[in-house]
Amino acid sequence: MKKEDLLYICKGRDWYNNDNVICFKGNISGKEINFDFCGYSEDEVLSGLGYFIERIIRDFERLDNKAMNIVKEKHKDEDTNILKLSDIYFDKSECYDCFGMGYYAGEYKAGKLYLIVKFDEEFHADKDIVYEVY
Repeated sequence: MKKEDLLYICKGRDWYNNDNVICFKGNISGKEINFDFCGYSEDEVLSGLGYFIERIIRDFERLDNKAMNIVKEKHKDEDTNILKLSDIYFDKSECYDCFGMGYYAGEYKAGKLYLIVKFDEEFHADKDIVYEVY
């Protein structure tokens, strides 16, 4: 797959490539999403992940709903409606399994908090949420 094709599929822009970090902004179902790739070369993203990203886009609503249901289950006493899906993460170390859907939870003294729901290559979600601060 060519970079232009991937950007077209994701309604993407602002491609950034620096060493082993690649990112771009996309728009899926009216939501602006950052696609973040850590540890991958541009060739690996385009040849190995391009068609997988197409699958994510086709199944986006279901994946988003599944991830939000996990977040709601873990945070029953909190208003999870304030969370905004902001990122889809791919990390070669597989710390997010195959990929992660990251929800921005707000700004705190320590930084910006994200709740990340991990998915495997069969789109099964892990019920354990990853909490990261940047």
